[in-house]
Amino acid sequence: MDSAELTVEYTEEDFANAIRAFLPKGEYWQEADNKELTNVILGMAADFKLTNDEIQLSLLTDFSAKLFGWKLSDYQALLVGIAGDDSGTVFDDEDKPNFIYVSLSPDVRSEEAWFEFEKVRLPHTSIEWLYNATINVQTQIANARHIRNVHKYEVTQ
Repeated sequence: MDSAELTVEYTEEDFANAIRAFLPKGEYWQEADNKELTNVILGMAADFKLTNDEIQLSLLTDFSAKLFGWKLSDYQALLVGIAGDDSGTVFDDEDKPNFIYVSLSPDVRSEEAWFEFEKVRLPHTSIEWLYNATINVQTQIANARHIRNVHKYEVTQ
């Protein structure tokens, strides 16, 4: 089966007409009088055509294309590949959708991982690194007894 049978070819004019259909009715929105509006529509149509072609090509060839971004499992695999097994955990929080958290195991520090994460990080995504540590503290506890005597004195004249 030829891949051309699976795709629908749209021209820039098809996209321009679709954009024109969304424009409200009114004097300002008439293209004959507004050259800037015509240029905006043609520019948007060219951009939509390019995006459409790239997505169709990526869906037919390689679904894991760079334009879809990385998943958490990709970041986790990168961390394990650089810092080793049990080096940490990569996770996110649904309340903060553009944050990725990297919680490193105690005593694991990897500057190389930080640089590699920055190479593949999308511009709208922030990565927060959590450096965990463990400490041993020697504590001496002693029992002490404090006696407090309360004295009352009455002064009379």
